[in-house]
Amino acid sequence: MRFETILYEPSEPFSPASPESVGMSPPSLRHAVETARVWVDEGRIVGAVMLVIRRNRIVLHETVGWSDRERQIPMKTDTIFMMRSMTKPLLGTAILMLKEEGRLKLQDRVSKYLPAFDNERSRAITIYQLLTHSSGITGSIVEDNGSRHASLREAVDEVGQKGPEHPPGTRYEYSDPGSSTLGAIAAEVSGMPAEDFIRTRILEPIGMGDSFLDFKLQPNDPRAGRVAASYRRENGESGPWTKSWDNTHPEEVPFFRASGGLFASAIDYAKFLSCMLHRGRFGDRRLLLGETVRLATSPSPVSKEYGFQWEVFGENVFGHGGFQGTLSWVDKAHDLIVLYLTQSESTGNATRPEFKKLVESAIVN
Repeated sequence: MRFETILYEPSEPFSPASPESVGMSPPSLRHAVETARVWVDEGRIVGAVMLVIRRNRIVLHETVGWSDRERQIPMKTDTIFMMRSMTKPLLGTAILMLKEEGRLKLQDRVSKYLPAFDNERSRAITIYQLLTHSSGITGSIVEDNGSRHASLREAVDEVGQKGPEHPPGTRYEYSDPGSSTLGAIAAEVSGMPAEDFIRTRILEPIGMGDSFLDFKLQPNDPRAGRVAASYRRENGESGPWTKSWDNTHPEEVPFFRASGGLFASAIDYAKFLSCMLHRGRFGDRRLLLGETVRLATSPSPVSKEYGFQWEVFGENVFGHGGFQGTLSWVDKAHDLIVLYLTQSESTGNATRPEFKKLVESAIVN
């Protein structure tokens, strides 16, 4: 079934509205916020930003808990988060933009662009397989203490030399190094670092001014102080929260890893989601053709839960989560965009499906 959506071109991308005016239940949305507040009190998360947009209208944009608990900085609606794997849909969009421009084909072998893949082990891997996590590449380019590599290309060359663990194209297996390889391809084809391509061709055109790629900002950039601290637990839900990173430190990897690395606010990321909801267009700027968006956000034959760097949560529902405890999704049938952003690894991730159900239960018509 196809769902047609309206292209909005307002001076402000989203405007506030009452939930009932767009067919959502105010008590149900309030219950979602209060439940998240209980999660903070119970220690399930440190803090969260919640954003719900329906029919281009903001019906919920609230916070709970702390951006930095030790420094007593409360969470705010403009807090910037380490998005981790929510970077992947932007990376996939970059590759698809290059495809639409005729600069690469999805069935091209990776070895056409990256000589390190031109060996018996890796030669069969295609760009399509990287997009759909079916390349057979596993592992990580990041270790516990960062990365031993000096650049993305250096890390990806090692991936190509090592080769896949499974025959390419035979099975789905979520792969960070596979996505990182897409970043190296984007750089090779475009002639600029992948982060510069994403910044100049995606972030800037649709006004994502609170977004940047890896924690490398100019001195005195005011956005730095708005980045939430990150927390983890070593012993599951029973252990105390330990701050693993905050905005007084550099990022753990000294280069844009492509599979992660995006920092963004909820509203900024919602602009990107809105572009995908509206068939590749945001206001007067188009990133992709509508048919390309449809293919990218539909499950691939090798996986029922993944498209082209997008998670597929059901018919006409797509988005992505991040290791830090973030989640976003678009529901085309209900013209709905939702973000639930925490910085609480482990149990923060466990609250994501619960919050998703709470928001879905608020849809009245």
